[in-house]
Amino acid sequence: MDWKKESEMFDQTAEYYDKFRPSYPMDIVNNIISRTSINHKSKLLEIGAGSGKATELFAPFKFDIYCVEPGENLVRNGRIKFSKFSNVRFEVVRFEELDLLPQQYDVIFSAQSFHWVPQPIGYEKCAYALKDDGYLALFWNMYITYDNDLDNELLEVSKKHGGFADFLSVDGCERRIDSIVASIENSGHFKSPLIHRVFWIQAYTADEYFGFVQTGNSFVQKSDEEKLNAYHDIEKLADKHGGVMNRPYLCVLYLTSKK
Repeated sequence: MDWKKESEMFDQTAEYYDKFRPSYPMDIVNNIISRTSINHKSKLLEIGAGSGKATELFAPFKFDIYCVEPGENLVRNGRIKFSKFSNVRFEVVRFEELDLLPQQYDVIFSAQSFHWVPQPIGYEKCAYALKDDGYLALFWNMYITYDNDLDNELLEVSKKHGGFADFLSVDGCERRIDSIVASIENSGHFKSPLIHRVFWIQAYTADEYFGFVQTGNSFVQKSDEEKLNAYHDIEKLADKHGGVMNRPYLCVLYLTSKK
């Protein structure tokens, strides 16, 4: 995979990212804080911070948060967003290219982005930069689908237009979870992770869901005509279901410590 090219394409979605990308359940953050016992003196490193969708959930706790993100536009927006937070700083850099000091951080976390980090260097650098009693916290929203009219119809519209998101069945989510657990355990650097699942739902209008669709790497490459056709199909689907599409998410936290 061309990591640089993928990052550049994702950075093109910066103006949609903060407005339309789903956030994360606060229960995930509270779980991290309670299990790691971090406080206002703790140092955190965030990998692939984007413009700060997950950062904003941690920032009010006054942790020292160093956010690394390869997208220049996303970092620009993040710096603006957190300009009043002296405890949050952003840098344009890929994590695997970052110069790190050993045993520097209490928690390294990554929301929706650790799969972009090449391995084995990703786990190696995390273990190197974490304190001996530090934690690695990885979490993702998974786009879960069920066997109902709205979900089945959305899958058809998505397929027609080349894919809106990585939709997964319940079984598919569990297979994805097992795969991530295996990658952590097989890294050789971290213990078997604690798994914490949170199911949640977000309601979208057609315009809001189309905004979310435009944050995807594959969709951003489409022509204006292709995007407009997709919008019309999303609009029809939303109208059919009362103007609102309720989209279920499964957010999963993998919390692990060094071996």
